Amino acid sequence: MDIKTDKTRYKADLIKQQSLCERNFHKLMHLLPDLENNDNFVLSFHFAGREGRALFQVLERAPFTTVLQVDLDAAWGDWLKLPEFRIRIYMDVRMAEIIGVNKDRHFKAIYPYPNEKMLLPDEKEQLNQLFSEWLNFCLSHGLSQNVLV
Repeated sequence: MDIKTDKTRYKADLIKQQSLCERNFHKLMHLLPDLENNDNFVLSFHFAGREGRALFQVLERAPFTTVLQVDLDAAWGDWLKLPEFRIRIYMDVRMAEIIGVNKDRHFKAIYPYPNEKMLLPDEKEQLNQLFSEWLNFCLSHGLSQNVLV
């Protein structure tokens, strides 16, 4: 029996990752149209008879970048720890990427596998995709200032 043990090394697809970050930027701008003028936003959402909130707070501003903290608060039970995202928004190139989730910060583009923290080789891409899915949820179920987003 011939067993192939040589795994192909993961290679980051930069075009796919940049496209995802561009989509995240546009979703954020749709959710937070007044981001340039306000530092705090609250988005309420209702799903399956439960309520929750997404809290958006600007942590820092620079001429071309903004760092945004996104905290999710929902009464969905103790079994689910909702993520806390830290996002860097690049205003000049219209992209938004994850720079932190919960207490973890500064993700590499590629991780060797296995590794000490058991992070996936494409951990950063996976986290940007998770953030994208949360933005989709907020766009579908969110209410901001009594207006459907």
